Amino acid sequence: MQINNSQFKKLESLSPKIYSVILTFNNYTDTYECVNSVLSNNFKVTGIVIVDNGSHDNSTKKLLSVFGNNSTIHFILNNQNLGFAAGVNVGIRYALKQGADYILLLNNDTIIDKNCISYLISEISKSSSFAIAGPRIFYYNNPNKIWHGGGYFSYLKAGIVIPEKNKLSTNFDETAKTVTFLTGCAMLIKNSIFDKIGFFDEDYFFYGEDLDFCMRALRNGYTLLYVPKAKVWHKIESIAKDRTNPFYIYHLARSKILFLRKNFSSLYFLYGLLIHFLLYTPFRLLQIISGSCTWNAVLAWFDGTLSGVFQSLQDVK
Repeated sequence: MQINNSQFKKLESLSPKIYSVILTFNNYTDTYECVNSVLSNNFKVTGIVIVDNGSHDNSTKKLLSVFGNNSTIHFILNNQNLGFAAGVNVGIRYALKQGADYILLLNNDTIIDKNCISYLISEISKSSSFAIAGPRIFYYNNPNKIWHGGGYFSYLKAGIVIPEKNKLSTNFDETAKTVTFLTGCAMLIKNSIFDKIGFFDEDYFFYGEDLDFCMRALRNGYTLLYVPKAKVWHKIESIAKDRTNPFYIYHLARSKILFLRKNFSSLYFLYGLLIHFLLYTPFRLLQIISGSCTWNAVLAWFDGTLSGVFQSLQDVK
């Protein structure tokens, strides 16, 4: 069923204060298009918080020149690149201080459908246990092919499984359903959850912080909701180019190991570490070799693994 005008009015009468938090780094064009897709949404957000994560080009200056006089848009300029978790936390804390009921977290390289927010709000408001809602996310350059559709952590594989990934949306219905993982690329988060479980864990520079956040939510009795009618398009390739970049490869490995250490027993951690070397390492090395292979990228995978094993851990705030 599609949302009609009367349903829009009913949703707006609830008057939830929604703040969208968008992290950007050296990227004017994608951020500009993402912000405009939120501004043109049928459900009007209370505010958009653009967090610049220490950009060193002229993207921030350009964004300020375009959006600086828009009272809906708030700018936070970090002095350095804090990573994804710490960067979005700055924006989330600001939005909560403004009285946000919900945080709409978006990657800056996403475009949201005009009804996306309405569908997310409509579903998440049905139960007090629903704390996080996520849309169906498509590839921007292949708009009917699913990039992310909600998933779960496989204890056998010690990793995430996304059943709908790389499949056409016509193969699936649009019924909202509970899941155990939603990507931080696009998620709507109820404000009360932060008091209970804290913010995104800043031990993760990027990658893994969303899975960790979802796991903590589940452990505290919250429910995660996947809402296929809410649609987002993500400007990512089927095989991301960053998968051969040493910096990204390092953090992929590091974050995976950190997640296992932080969320499971020592015995399961050892099992996960074994799977990491037997399953994920050959896959990742093959991906590096099939791309623009460099020894630096290969070494980065093992450096990231070691960092994940031996790094000291901090409590989530």
